[in-house]
Parts: sequence; structure tokens; C-alpha cells
Amino acid sequence: MVRTLLKRSQCLVTEIEDRKQEDFHVEEALRACGYPKWTFNKVRRQIESKRNKKTRKQRDSLQRPMVVIPYMENVSEAVARIMRKHDIPVAMKPYKTLKTVLVHPKDKQEKEDLTECVYKVPCANCDTTYIGETGRKFGVRLQEHRTEVESKTGRTFTRSLRASSLT
Repeated sequence: MVRTLLKRSQCLVTEIEDRKQEDFHVEEALRACGYPKWTFNKVRRQIESKRNKKTRKQRDSLQRPMVVIPYMENVSEAVARIMRKHDIPVAMKPYKTLKTVLVHPKDKQEKEDLTECVYKVPCANCDTTYIGETGRKFGVRLQEHRTEVESKTGRTFTRSLRASSLT
């Protein structure tokens, strides 16, 4: 109760004289309800120490932001040493953690099951490549390409070429 009312007067009352008068009024009202004097002193010290911590943090954060670099043996130490010479605080974090190694929230999708993708298919007969886009499953579209290529290559052979290619 004491902290709430004193904090309220600190936040709402802007003039110093008005704030002192409000603090005195709060203290008198709570003393009439049986609160001891030491509680007011303790709360004022706590409020003051929190205010000092905030200003200290703000002052420290205004100086230099911390640089976080991934830890790589020998390299990170050298970089940190150089940055500390220029008064830049450095923190290192592990490159790989157990979380990144073990936790995979989604199952990996097979390439044939991908939809809405752009793909590149090299030609088996020459050096050209085909680049396409599909909204359907990639595996279905790839099979259509294979079928199309087989039907085209089957038609281009004459009887004599087909006979010579089989021997």
C-alpha cells in the first residue's frame, strides 16, 4: 500500500513542492491507519535505488551497444580482443546449440511433394536445360517431362536408326 501510493505521487505529481505535500499527506493518512515510520523510509530507499538503476542502465546503454558474435575457436577471441581495444562490449554465442541440432518443428518435405515451385531440368540428350514453374506437385510435373521426352525421342527414330541403336 505504501509503495503504491508513494509511486503514484512520484508519477502523477510534477511539481516538487506539490509532491512533498502529497507524500506528507500519504504518510499522515497511513500512520493514522497504523503503519510504522520505518516502512515509509524503506519504500523511499527502494524507489530511489530502482530509479538509480534505471538511470545507470540508460547511461550504460547509451555508451555502446553490445556486439554478439558466433563463437569460432581462435577467431572469436581475436575479434573480441580488437573490439575491446575500442571499448566495444562483445559477447559470444555458440554457433551450434542442442536446440538447433535436435529441434525441428516441421518434418522435411520430399522434393517430389513440393508445390508452387520453380524448377530446372537438365536434358539427358544434350547440354540444354528447361526451367519451369508449377503449382502442382513437382513429382507429377517431372514425370510428365519424362513421358514427353520418351514420346518425342521414340518418334524421331526411323526404323533403320532404331535398329542400329539397339545393336
